[in-house]
Amino acid sequence: MERTTQYPGLLIAIEGTDGSGKTTQAELLKHYYLSRGIAVVVSACNTVELIRGAISNLKQQNYLDPVTFSFLYAADFVDRFEHQIIPALESGQLVIAEQYVYTVFSRAILRGIAPEWIANIFDFALVPAKTFYLDLPVESLLERLHWKTRQERFFDYYESGMDMNLSGRKKDSFVIYQRRLIEMYRELSRTHGMETIDANAPIHRQQALLRSRIDALLTAHRKGQK
Repeated sequence: MERTTQYPGLLIAIEGTDGSGKTTQAELLKHYYLSRGIAVVVSACNTVELIRGAISNLKQQNYLDPVTFSFLYAADFVDRFEHQIIPALESGQLVIAEQYVYTVFSRAILRGIAPEWIANIFDFALVPAKTFYLDLPVESLLERLHWKTRQERFFDYYESGMDMNLSGRKKDSFVIYQRRLIEMYRELSRTHGMETIDANAPIHRQQALLRSRIDALLTAHRKGQK
């Protein structure tokens, strides 16, 4: 993975489990920087229609094995990288990646994929100027899901780790899997120099911290481009 210093734009990534607030923070950042006259692109994971459809179909049939999972998400990322992220960086925009390669790393490694193998698949990807990890304990995640719905069918088969045979009950499997996933995110956060944000903090406090960090990165990046 290469650094992004050769581009006039700036790449920021926001990582975290589903339910940690990535979308909320990314959208708030987008509106904030647009209001300041700064061009912004929010790039989300799994957005290529054809690949998203294939992933959905395989998930419904419970046929999404770890290697297929990795290749499909890599294909989605390649399209997103070439047609959205790079053009935006070349035109000098701020790119906020809502989930980046580290999400795929975490889920693949937990399913037995060798870290070196999955990293090699994404070796073309750029290293963000900064990656922020929204850290949310599994207990808080369960509270958020409970607030949304009381029905166990809400828990997705793969997001519950049911394919890993962790438990026969979906909710119990979800807790085990998400706890392991959070630990994997925390490990990657340490090894890849991410900045951890407390996702239990009030939304406005998280947003204020993100803005101050990104403002500083933008200032330093502009100076470096001169």
